[in-house]
Amino acid sequence: MQLDPVTIQILWNRMVSVVDEAASGLLRTAYTPSVKEYHDFCCAVFDPKARMLAHSSITTAGFLSVVPTVMSHFVEKHPPETLKPGDVLITNDPWLASGHLIDITVASPIYHRGDLVAFTACIVHHLDMGGRMSTLESKDIYEEGLKIPILKLYDQGKLNSTIYDFMRANIRVPDKVLGDLRAQLVANHITSRSLQNLLNEFELSGIEELADEIIARTDTSLRRKIAVLSDGVYRNKVRLPIIPNTSQRVDIEVAVHIKGDEILIDYTGSSGEVSAAINCTLPMTKSYSCYPIKLALDPEVPNNAGALQPITVKAEEGSVVNCRHPASTWGRTMISHLFPEIIFGALEPVMPELVLAGNGGCPANEMYLHGRKKDGRSFMAISAHMGGFGGSARQDGPSCLCFPNNTRNIPVEVTENEATMVYSKKELVQNSAGAGRFRGGFGQEIEFFIPEGNLGPKDFVASSVRLSGRSPVSDFPVNGRLGGKNAAAYGLWHNGKEVEHGVYRRLAPGDRIRFVLSGGGGYGLPLDRDPERVREDVLAGLVSIEQAHEDYGVVIDSVTMQIDIAETQAERARRAQSPTQILAER
Repeated sequence: MQLDPVTIQILWNRMVSVVDEAASGLLRTAYTPSVKEYHDFCCAVFDPKARMLAHSSITTAGFLSVVPTVMSHFVEKHPPETLKPGDVLITNDPWLASGHLIDITVASPIYHRGDLVAFTACIVHHLDMGGRMSTLESKDIYEEGLKIPILKLYDQGKLNSTIYDFMRANIRVPDKVLGDLRAQLVANHITSRSLQNLLNEFELSGIEELADEIIARTDTSLRRKIAVLSDGVYRNKVRLPIIPNTSQRVDIEVAVHIKGDEILIDYTGSSGEVSAAINCTLPMTKSYSCYPIKLALDPEVPNNAGALQPITVKAEEGSVVNCRHPASTWGRTMISHLFPEIIFGALEPVMPELVLAGNGGCPANEMYLHGRKKDGRSFMAISAHMGGFGGSARQDGPSCLCFPNNTRNIPVEVTENEATMVYSKKELVQNSAGAGRFRGGFGQEIEFFIPEGNLGPKDFVASSVRLSGRSPVSDFPVNGRLGGKNAAAYGLWHNGKEVEHGVYRRLAPGDRIRFVLSGGGGYGLPLDRDPERVREDVLAGLVSIEQAHEDYGVVIDSVTMQIDIAETQAERARRAQSPTQILAER
């Protein structure tokens, strides 16, 4: 069949539909909120050369480069000619895949009329892989659980039950973890079946020609966007917030080289590995470094191997962004989630209209809970809470929206049902958004407690609440862009006492945990914001009258709640004439 331009576009869309159908199957058959609600997974399809052609629309951004990387390792260990129908490969090796042990990848070859025509893979963030419960305290990978090298989970349709036996013996909630793993097999089966149906429908013997077109078009599209930017080297260096339980400080240094239609992202000069569980393996560093380039320059074209070809990522081996075995990596998102913002900081001079202000939920704020209910059943739950999104050149940042990991909020009812806890507060925080012509989104305050009567007399709930660490007074707060202000609000309290985030602690009945997540950074000068929009935020209770005056120079009458236009104009004019003097007066 001749692939004309119209047919290519139809088939390209169908390839995305194939993996989206697989994602639907995964969601319907998975056991845990990590998949069903949080959406921390990726389904993908590859050509016979193991080049990624499409991944599911529902996915986390961090898998952009991870999925093709792990597939290349699979075929390196098991060359295509050695595989058979019914084979399933598995690994969770952080250096071969997505950077920490709780992400498991399963992959399968796809055959059509006896020939290998494609591959499919599914990655899922699992609740547990043994070892320490989710915490930043691990000193090496051996503390973090069971590592699965590249193995055949199924050999020509026959299960290697030893792998299941090892997993079951090492994890806290084996039924749920193995249930999610079986759901991954369902997803891969759906991809295989749907692709075979597509080949039959269009009377195709394979997808090589389609793959070449998809990858080349994506590559060309992104290169065209890069070529518009001014050549040069754009740098940024940040010192990350203090990591709990370690005196080591982490500096991330990036130099973005733009030359013609290619970009080199170089992390030379960044800190070495640390003895806390935040180290990044190279596949994760590459994923979250390529993602902001693709996001800013060419967001409309679906992701595939072509989106990675114009971008090179370089990092020194042994650094915190390219760690060596056996460095601890569980909380690698404490660094990798910051790469887009750090890169945007470097590229702000060359593409100011395309960068976002800082995000209050970056890196991800996650809560893990483990224990036993009164009837003896073991539980392990995850919940995620988002800070304010950063403002942009086009709009205010939404409140409580996830970036850059692209996961979803888990409803409070789901977490309460999964774990022995009850939410008592979940509300937006006034004045938490960074001011700007387009302000950031607002952060939120969350409180939960362990109720009396749901635990046995000697039971407790193991808890780990991980926040971003980016308080307003940290070395790397939630930054504004192009004159926008930094965001505010941050903290974690246990029974009223402020405590460190990301560490393991035991909660007894009656214990309360409260935490506050930052808003997003502002974009552009606050004095350029429409005063009526400031008033709308005041009426909604999101900005106080005092803060409206402090940040925006907008004077609002506390009785009538109307803007004093003359006073506002005078105040803004005064600040515009002598901004240095105004700061001195404060």
